[in-house]
Amino acid sequence: MQKAVLSFELGPARNEAVLAALKPEISREIPRSTARVWLEKELLFLEVKAEDSVSLRAAVNSYLRWVKVAADAADAGAKAVRQKSSTRKASKTKAPRKGAGGKRRK
Repeated sequence: MQKAVLSFELGPARNEAVLAALKPEISREIPRSTARVWLEKELLFLEVKAEDSVSLRAAVNSYLRWVKVAADAADAGAKAVRQKSSTRKASKTKAPRKGAGGKRRK
């Protein structure tokens, strides 16, 4: 049996997002391997076990891709929320334009 334990320091929000995203993947069977994921303090841990080194490498590569995708998705979601929030604040502070769209008098 081969084993790899990886730790990630992604920040609290990203750790939670990645943990939530990986849980369904871990419950699915990957041929000849098992995995578990957990949080300890500010670190996200991923443990992958496999029957042989080839299976371990394949499983680790898959999980690393999922970690990256989940972390990137968390970043994109946070960015969208910030943009939406700043757009709302900007629209509330702008004064309405007077005479916009009206006909010009000669």
